[in-house]
Amino acid sequence: MCIRDRNWNERFFKSFGPRFRIDVANPIMGLGGSDVFRMYGATKQGNKFSLGMNESGRVEMNSDVSIDIIAGQKNDAKSTDIFIHSRSGTIDINVAQNGKVRVRGNNVEIDASESITMNARSIRLEASDEISLQAPKVWSRGRKGNLVPKTWMQSVSFGSFIGADSLSGFLEKGLQEAAGIVDGLDDLTPQLEGLAGQAGDLAKGLGDQLPGMQDQLMGAADTLIPQLESFATSPGVANLGSSLQGSIGGIGDALKANSGAFANLGQGLQQITPPTGY
Repeated sequence: MCIRDRNWNERFFKSFGPRFRIDVANPIMGLGGSDVFRMYGATKQGNKFSLGMNESGRVEMNSDVSIDIIAGQKNDAKSTDIFIHSRSGTIDINVAQNGKVRVRGNNVEIDASESITMNARSIRLEASDEISLQAPKVWSRGRKGNLVPKTWMQSVSFGSFIGADSLSGFLEKGLQEAAGIVDGLDDLTPQLEGLAGQAGDLAKGLGDQLPGMQDQLMGAADTLIPQLESFATSPGVANLGSSLQGSIGGIGDALKANSGAFANLGQGLQQITPPTGY
């Protein structure tokens, strides 16, 4: 294994106690080469800070806790207090874990000479007064939402005698009526809640009365059953079957006695000659 020669003669090291030191031209190699300089600081609790530059030209500033950059105490309101400029390349702001990226101010401007791209699972814009989209061309595309129906109406009405404007007006009227129905339901909510409370009170009252009603029904059954038994065993009900049998027998004898009349009726019908042409 080849080991690069280290020149320790150029190194300068100065310690200002156990919590701050300066290290210049340390020949130990890192990701960006050896250090040009490095300043170290540490608190009594062990929180560390370092500021340095390596041979690649990269400047690094690291803090175990936080870094505050504050300026503009004596500047006027129209001046720029903090200016971050990249001459060539990209500026990356990265939150490694579950934190947020916040930009706050009375007025926030994002100005791009070419394009602005936002990628997220969900993007939400909220305003207390107005959201305005201004451009020569504004496009929206999706499967659901209130920005989609107009484009869908134009596609289904293409080539037909019904224009997209008529269908759009019909849809907007339907949406307005649906919104009115929803508002009406919201107005009925207190009344429905009152009815629900009355129904609950009624059910509670019936539940309180059911035990007494059960006792009354049991008492009525005890009185009614003996009466039904006495009626079923009475002489009139017992003779009812014999009377019905005698009546049915008499009807049968009468039919047998007049059977010849039915036979003559059939012969008479056979002798009738229907007119021609029928």
